[in-house]
Amino acid sequence: MVVDTTYYDLLGVSPDAKSIDIKKAYRKKSVQEHPDKNPNDPTATERFQAISQAYQVLSKDDLRAKYDKFGKEEAVPKEGFEDAAEQFSMIFGGDAFASYIGELTLLKNLQKTGELSAEDEKDKEAENEASEEKKDATTAPSEAANMDQGGAKVLPPSESLDSMSSTQNGEKKDKKKSKLEAFEEEQKIEKEKSIQELSKLLSDRLSILTESEYNEACKESFARKFEEEANMLKMESFGLDILHTIGDVYYEKGQIFLKSQLVWGLGGMFHSFKAKSGVVMDTLKTVSAALDAQNTMQELEKLKAVAESNEVLRDDKGQEILKPSVEELAQLEQLLMGKVLSAAWHGSKFEIMSTLRSVCDKVLEDAKVDKTTLVRRAETLIILGKVFRKTFRTKVEQEEAQVFEELVAEATKKKSKHK
Repeated sequence: MVVDTTYYDLLGVSPDAKSIDIKKAYRKKSVQEHPDKNPNDPTATERFQAISQAYQVLSKDDLRAKYDKFGKEEAVPKEGFEDAAEQFSMIFGGDAFASYIGELTLLKNLQKTGELSAEDEKDKEAENEASEEKKDATTAPSEAANMDQGGAKVLPPSESLDSMSSTQNGEKKDKKKSKLEAFEEEQKIEKEKSIQELSKLLSDRLSILTESEYNEACKESFARKFEEEANMLKMESFGLDILHTIGDVYYEKGQIFLKSQLVWGLGGMFHSFKAKSGVVMDTLKTVSAALDAQNTMQELEKLKAVAESNEVLRDDKGQEILKPSVEELAQLEQLLMGKVLSAAWHGSKFEIMSTLRSVCDKVLEDAKVDKTTLVRRAETLIILGKVFRKTFRTKVEQEEAQVFEELVAEATKKKSKHK
């Protein structure tokens, strides 16, 4: 018996609902009530926030128990409720895939890199200004006072020492790292640490099969175990795309290793070349998606300028440029959001694949492990890769997909039409 059912009612589930049903209900409700889906409803944001708070309580066992027994007042997270938009924006799997791909830092670091680059530029300008002021304040000694009997120029002892000191300071400045360089080095160390940890997790995951009797029954049992896990992960935001990406890399890396064990290792060389070609294509897709988003952003800025202008604007031919309606601007903003997310996904996918390839290399090139075990690891990677690659959503499950996926799909569809 629960003292309050408000949160359950908001999600449309019964008080005895299982965790997975609560999660599914939240996804469905959050998509339905998202403000972007209800632009003409002033109460949409409030409902969206309420649904988010309900889920934050009911998704945690301890908070849910307090809520069932004491009601809302006693079931508030210690750190307070997360902002609904912030929580909803945890795209690309959230924490569910952390043990597979680690933390995605590429997009986050892009902003930090830009900030530090600007700071370094500002510091450099300040140093140059200070150097110029010091130079102007120094009175140069007369040429005659600095000539020896033969007419050669001689620096006074003090100026000679200053020159040596200046040279030494210049060398120190050259050796001093910029903020951006220090940050990039720090991130490189963190990435290496993450790859090491992920390699250990992957080895442990594969050992479920590699350290078993390793017969057909064990292989089938291993596949079934991860089919169940994949069916949970596929419902995360962009979960299906991430699973397929992981599966592709696992399958690819397992195949390359096994082919390299054959005579001359020609099969491994072919698969390796094919994988490198794939990296080039992924890079091009990432850049293309980013440029597409940038072009749409520029187009939106121009239209906003036209809409906000009080003057009659004309194009190159002298024809009046019609002001866009509020609806047209809203549609373009939604399209832009989709394209930005599409670019973000391509960038994140590129990072995921890069991380996973490094992780697989460590697992398959472990000098502490015998050859038989390494071969088993490669074969198990292929089994796991196949499981993840063939995972799919049913029609009903697809309808529960996050609003972000719908935005990306819509943006991609419109991009194709414009080509």
